[in-house]
Amino acid sequence: MNKNQSSQPCTMMEILMEAIKKEQESYDYYYKAALQATKPATRKMLLCLAEWEKEHIDELTNHVMELKAQKEIDRAITGG
Repeated sequence: MNKNQSSQPCTMMEILMEAIKKEQESYDYYYKAALQATKPATRKMLLCLAEWEKEHIDELTNHVMELKAQKEIDRAITGG
């Protein structure tokens, strides 16, 4: 199979976008579980886990923004 046809991410941007997707799925999972939890302590723990995933999403999104900015700088320097 051609490397470009693989389902595996191969660029840093693809890796970051895949990571954001996985973190979002985890956030959604924990948040939905928290809404269904009957015990306050369980709900609190699940909401805490969801918040951690949100922080991961924010951090990864910042990396995406930095990468995009660096690409623009590189394009400006090289004229391409």
